[in-house]
Amino acid sequence: MPNSLFDLAKLAKRGQAPYTGMHGARIVWLRQRNRMDDKGQDLYRHMQNQGVSLTVADIFDVSSGELLKADLVLLDAFDSLEDSIEMVVARIRFESRVPLVMLTDGYSTEQLVTALTAGADAIWSLNTPVEVLVLRCNALLRRWLPTNR
Repeated sequence: MPNSLFDLAKLAKRGQAPYTGMHGARIVWLRQRNRMDDKGQDLYRHMQNQGVSLTVADIFDVSSGELLKADLVLLDAFDSLEDSIEMVVARIRFESRVPLVMLTDGYSTEQLVTALTAGADAIWSLNTPVEVLVLRCNALLRRWLPTNR
């Protein structure tokens, strides 16, 4: 185990550094059908550039297999989902214990409480710059994924 950044740099040169990034991670991004806007396409491109296997699936049509293979689940949560968000989060939690992050374009305190109580690990604003969203995903995966990946 490295004791300093210098040791980490030496291991990296030899190809033996511990996993510290998203490369090779599997992210499932649950979205509403036909909701791939410019921001969504930008986030998708950034994830692909990081070497992430990003599967975009419809919130209500995602297969159990896709959820079981995921290292991280991103869930778009918009006003039209407000009544069913608890059901969607509960289903994801029934199938998987991986980090679950809700992305939203606006939320109330009541919505936050409902989502976090149902099992969401974090709620992030879609108004956050794409680069910051990617770094936040990286931080979650760094802590979640095994170091021997």
